[in-house]
Parts: sequence; structure tokens; C-alpha cells
Amino acid sequence: MSDKDRHLDLENHLNSRNEFLSNLYDAKSSEIPDAEKASLLPILTTLETSSERYQEVELIAKGGEKRITRVMDHRLNRHVAMARAVKAVSRQGQEQFLREARLEANLAHPNIVPVYNMGIDPDGVPFFTMELIPGDSLKTVINKLRNHDKDYLERYPLSVLLSMFLKICDAIAYAHSRQVIHLDIKPDNIRVGEFGEVYVCDWGLARVLHTDIESLDTGTLDGDILNDMTQTGMLKGTPGFMAPEQTDAHGEKTVRTDIYALGALLYNMLTYQLPVAGKSGNELIENTRCGKIIPPHARGKSLAIPKGLAAVALKALALDPDDRYSSASEIQEEIVRYLSGYPTRAEAASPFSQLGLLIQRHSKIASLTILFLILAFGIIGTYSLILQQKKAQLVAANRQALSAQQTAEQNLQLYQNKVQEALELNSDLRSSAINSANIKNFNDPLNRLPILNIALKNINDSDTKWKLLRDKAQQLFIVQRFNETIQCLEEFGAKWNMDHRMTELLELSRKYAPLKSSDDDLLSTKDLAHLLRESPNQSYIIHVYNAYMLTEPSLSAEEYLPLLKVILSLLNHGLKEPLDLQHKPEGLHLNLSGTRYTTFKSDPTLNVLTPLNLHSLDISHTQLLGLNELNRLKIKELRMVGLDLPKPYAVPYHLKNIGVEKLTIDLSRYPQNAQPRIRDAVELLEEIDP
Repeated sequence: MSDKDRHLDLENHLNSRNEFLSNLYDAKSSEIPDAEKASLLPILTTLETSSERYQEVELIAKGGEKRITRVMDHRLNRHVAMARAVKAVSRQGQEQFLREARLEANLAHPNIVPVYNMGIDPDGVPFFTMELIPGDSLKTVINKLRNHDKDYLERYPLSVLLSMFLKICDAIAYAHSRQVIHLDIKPDNIRVGEFGEVYVCDWGLARVLHTDIESLDTGTLDGDILNDMTQTGMLKGTPGFMAPEQTDAHGEKTVRTDIYALGALLYNMLTYQLPVAGKSGNELIENTRCGKIIPPHARGKSLAIPKGLAAVALKALALDPDDRYSSASEIQEEIVRYLSGYPTRAEAASPFSQLGLLIQRHSKIASLTILFLILAFGIIGTYSLILQQKKAQLVAANRQALSAQQTAEQNLQLYQNKVQEALELNSDLRSSAINSANIKNFNDPLNRLPILNIALKNINDSDTKWKLLRDKAQQLFIVQRFNETIQCLEEFGAKWNMDHRMTELLELSRKYAPLKSSDDDLLSTKDLAHLLRESPNQSYIIHVYNAYMLTEPSLSAEEYLPLLKVILSLLNHGLKEPLDLQHKPEGLHLNLSGTRYTTFKSDPTLNVLTPLNLHSLDISHTQLLGLNELNRLKIKELRMVGLDLPKPYAVPYHLKNIGVEKLTIDLSRYPQNAQPRIRDAVELLEEIDP
């Protein structure tokens, strides 16, 4: 083959290869199918192609005014609750239904159900969507307790019910601060979640109290738009929970009208019955109008109703509104006093009652002190008698030989040994009494465990031992002694059936015990964060975290951050907001601007932000309900633009507790007479909120 032929053959080969490659990479001949494009952009494709946002799944409840269903929100791919108007046929009725949604959407509080959306469906029926809350209504809980349901009696002791009542008061106090009164507080309108959440629902009868137009500011609710537009000559409320002034169609409704309903709710929690009797709704209303309240102790003779709580309920149920508590916060303070072991102010306790409560507050010290006195007097009495006998023997021994004198000396030595044993017993009892002084349920497991061990060695009663073993297992788990927890629960399970909580505790202990070389070590913050996420019981989570932080671990901000994210989410009902932590020359800066976190305390003395050792913090445009959540953080610089605080006059006090030296704020949002105090408290940088 000649060179010319070889050259021609090579040229043809190259042309053929170029044509093949051109066809292989030709975009026109290999376009991506539409179905594959859609799979690459699933969210955008769903929004572009979905013709209907909501799909009904099941009926949840149906009442006289609205129908509640569980629906799938295709845009956000989650289930929500949807309320549709049942009787709202006229445009006036539809407007009234939508007013409830608008009002509730403007009440942003952890214990008020959040409203997500409202509109009119293709059939012309108004609707609004809100958070779907699995669990029971408070009415269901109280009915189960009245019927002695074993599971509910274990899950809802009085202390838990009172904790729920405090959250209800919190929501109502917040609504009152926004000049809104509920006017239909009752167990039916309280939802109880599976993890201790409490929500006040159904604001259909709520009213916005009219405010002097000159005092209105940004965020104030307009009563002219949001108030009930039905005729005022109608009775509105629920018999048994409605206040006497609500039985008069033209009666004046105020904050104290809700206080009466809170008193009726507390009465219902204590007795499982209504505060007034009646065979019909009309009779209940008439007895309410006349103030015929049945004393709680007459209602629940089989129940141990504390006098202090009964007095609080009766004060709130006073016929004359001026005789009731003036605010929901006052009722909260009474409940906190009772839970702390102090007499309520409504009770007007006698000196003997106050002494009894003092002993109850320090019951362990009192019990050990009494035991010590009994033993001490017994020992002293016994050995006084022995001493008298020995003295008589010594008188007789003077007439005997040296051997009798030696016997007397031996007896004297025996007596001295017994006295020494008594003194040592006295020391042990005193030490136990001092340790017991700090015991508060799960808050002090290290002092609680030695006493439990002593008690378990000396108690034979099976029921008591069952409770002590349960208690010991929980205390061991809280301090991360997982191998001892396993041993305790296996001993427990060998004789008694474990409930689901103890079973979950055993499974978690077996999973996390191998991650530590010994029970004396602690989990890494990363492993501890995983444990807190997996634990189904939020009360354990908080105590495990608190116990860990009380060991004063030396953590960098990066090491602590995974743990902080988990505990912040748990403290704020599952919220997961971004944490923007920045290293600046002067120190660490945390930017929480625009987040929805409202709680930063796992304990009255433990703030979860403290381990970061922040220099500066930005809480602008957040939903923070009070600066007391930031107390003792020792932050030098604070930015809080666009923050609406319910108590602006308390700002200088909280700034001092936080340690703020430089504050960035839109001072025009605060009352004129509060501004000079804020200026005097810190170095001020004013920033106008757009």
C-alpha cells in the first residue's frame, strides 16, 4: 500500500470516529425524559403539578360549630388538623368562623395551638389548618381518672395534673397580656399531648378587650375586627364552667371571668366533678348565678383533696368578681406555693398547719431526727439502768476479793464500748439527715442512691421494695451508671413484671453501657446527644442532662454544640432551629435572630447556653416571652431589635442579671417612661426596626 493510500485510509478512519462521537454526545438525540426530570426535582414538581393542597384522611371530631379532620398537606408533606365550619352558611356566620382562626393565629404561645393557614375550599366552605396534636382531651383524662383507670392513675397523679394546670394558666396569662379573654375554658378545650404538651384550644367565644386608641401599638389585636359579631343578647359559655356574669346575656365579661373558669377547671381536676350541681343545663346556670358552689371535700369524700388547693379553687369561684384572683399569674403563684410545700394564701393556714407543712417540706430530716431521739433516749435510759445496777454491784463487790473488782472493771469497759457505739450511731444518723436535706425527687441522685441502698437492705415489704428498686434504677440511669441500672432492672424483672418505661430504660442501658469503659465514666457529648434523642421519656432526658452538667465538664463550644441542639429542641417542644455560632476577636457570638426558641432553662438554676461562655448574643425578631430565660448568662453585648416583651419595665432588672454592658435595641418600641431606665442601665446603641 502506497503512502497516499495509507493517508487516505487514516483520514477515513478519523472521520468515522468523529461522526460516532458526535452522535454519542449529541444533546438533541439524548434528551432526559420528563419523568426522570420530575424525579430529580420532586418538591418543585409537586408544587407545579399538584392541583389540590389538602387531602382528607379521617374525621377527628365533630361539634355543633365545626368539623375537625386530619388532612395531608401535599405542599409541606405533613399531616395537619383542618377545621371546617359546620353551621356557617351565611356570610356573617362564615366571617365569624374565620375571626376565630385570625385571633388564634395571632396568639403565639407554646401552650396555644398554632394556626398554619386559612381559606375557602372549592365548595365555598371556610377552613383553617392547625397543628395536629396526638393525645387526649383533658376531659378524657379526668373521665378515666374518675373511672379508676389504672394506667391513667399512674400517668396522671395530682402533681402532673397541677403541672398541666400551670401551663394552662401560662397560656391564659399570655392571652390576657394581649387583651384577649377566652370565655370558654373547660376540659373539652384542653389537649394533652403524648409527651406532656398542653394546649388551650377553641377560641371561638374569645373577645378582645377594647383598649384606649391612644395606647395601641404594633401587634395590638383589633377588637372591632376580631370580636364575636353575633348578637350580645345570647348566653355564651359552658354550664358548670361559665362565670355568674356569663349567665346574664348583658353581663360585663372581664379577665376575672376567665379566672372563674380556671377555678372551675382546678375544682374539676381535684374532684372529677363540676363545682355546681344540677340535673339540667338550666339548673346548672341558675345555681351558678346564685353562687351555690359545693365544697370540694363534700364532692370527693374518697379523695384526699389538699385544703390549700381547695381554698384556691373556692377563691377563684367567688360570686363577686372583685373577690376572685385578679390575674392568672396569681393562681399560678398559689399552685407553686403548694407544690413547694408552703401554705397557699387563700387557705389562711393556722400556726399548727404551717408547722405541719414545715415538717412535710423536711420530712426526711424530721423522720431521721425523731428516730435519732428515740434511739438516743432508749440507749441513755437503758444504760442509765445498767449503770445503776453496776453501781449496786460495785458496792457489794467492795466486800469481795480482787476477782470481783476485775469483773466490775470489765463491765464498766463494756458500758463504755456501748456508749461509743451509740455516739457512732448518732453520727451516722446526723450524716444521713444532712444528706436527706438536699433530696428532691430526681434532682439529686448521688445523695438519693446511698439512702435507697440502706432502705433496700432493711425493708422486706414487697410493694415498698418494688417502688424502691424502680426508683433506684431511674436514679442510676440519670447518672449514667448503666451497668448498675441493668443489674437493678434484672433483679426487678426477676420478681415483678416491668412496665414499658422500665423496659425502655433497660434497652437504652444495654445499648449505651458498652460505650464506656466503666460505670464511673461519662458518655461523650456526641453519644449523650444520641441517648437524649432516643429516650422516650422527656423527664428522664432533662434530669440526665442536668446531672451531666452538674459534674462541671470542661467542654469547648464545638464539643457542647451537638448536646445543646438536642436539649434546646426538647425544651422547645421539638423545634429545630439553626444555631449560628461565630468566633469573633472579642469572644463567641450566638445569633438566634428570627428563631422560635422560647425556653433556655432546663432547671431554675441551669441555663443551657451558659457552657458556651458567650460574649454576645442576638435575640432580635424571636418569640422570646421574657428575658428571665437569659438570667445569669453573663453576656457582655446583647442585640434585641424587634422583640415584643410583655413586661418592658422589667428590662433593666433582667439586663443587670444577665450582665449586659452594651445593648442594641429599637427604643421607640418601649413606653416613654421606661426608656430612661433602660438608658441608665447599659451603654445603648439604637437601631430602628424597619
